Order: sequence, then C-alpha cells, then structure tokens
Amino acid sequence: MNTDLSLGNRPDLATERLSLRRPDDRDIDAIVGVVGNWEVARRLARVPHPYGPADARFFLDYVVPAEWVWAVTLRGSDTLLGAIGLTPEEGADAAELGYWLSPAHWGSGIATEAARAVVAFGFKRLGLPVITSGYFEDNPPSGRVLRKLGFVETGHVMRPCLAAGSEVPSIRMELAHPTKG
Repeated sequence: MNTDLSLGNRPDLATERLSLRRPDDRDIDAIVGVVGNWEVARRLARVPHPYGPADARFFLDYVVPAEWVWAVTLRGSDTLLGAIGLTPEEGADAAELGYWLSPAHWGSGIATEAARAVVAFGFKRLGLPVITSGYFEDNPPSGRVLRKLGFVETGHVMRPCLAAGSEVPSIRMELAHPTKG
C-alpha cells in the first residue's frame, strides 16, 4: 500500500456529477438525518440505532481520521447525500469499500459513480492489490452496485449489524487490481 497518502491528507475526488470531500462539522445534521433512518442503519454493520448527534460526532472524530472517508455531494452543492470510504484491513494489504446514501438518492447511480471513483483511488493512488466489500443478503441493490464495478462473490458469512443487535447473513465480495490480480 502506498503510504505517501496519509489518512489525514486525503485528496478530494470528483466525477461527472459528484464531489467527494472529507466529512466535517457542517455535515452533522445531514449525517444524523441519513444514518438515523432505520432503512439506512439496518443495512450497515457498524451503525447504532437510534443514531444521534453524538454518534455523528464520534464518526467525524474517530472514524474519519482512521479511514479514507469522503462525503458524497453533488458538484456545486455542499449538501451531504451520503458517505463512502475505504477501511484498511488489519494485517492485509487490502481495504474494505463501504458506503451509505440517503434513500432519496437510491437508484440514481450515485453510489456506483462514487464507488467507481473511490475504487480507482484505492488502486491507482494507494496501490492496493485488492479491495473487498460486502452487503447484507436483504440488500441486493448494494450487491448490484458492487457487481457493476466488477466485484465477485467470495463467500457467505454472518456479520454483526449493530443497529439490529444481531448477526445477519452477508455476502462477501472482492475486486482484484486489474494489473495485479
């Protein structure tokens, strides 16, 4: 992994429709509004429910500095629609792709567009040989996002869901670097 890019010094990314930037204090209300929605929280592994301002503060103060996380916004707007990031996998030369998006924007291609930019960052800028991801079995739209990017299924596992307070059936996926796989 390329260590020239520190976690605290991640670049902003841009796509045709989107700007991806570091989440910060201006996003607290939007984070609470999106992640506090049960339909979002129940599809994420590490999010409690209910989710309030103190949880968003924890996300900004502890998660964002430890991972490559971007706020997803439309170009020309500062309004957070969701977040996307790469979590370094401990003991492996890999990172896990994760994302969440406001239900108002589900089905719009925003998750795929943002994920394509972050995957390119992981391969080109970080030099990752592989990026992993996964989704809960009851969330097939997330699986479609990953398949559009070329991710392949690697197995079925039970994964904790903090919001549900239990483990849920999940599908693991991975994408090998196009020239290293």
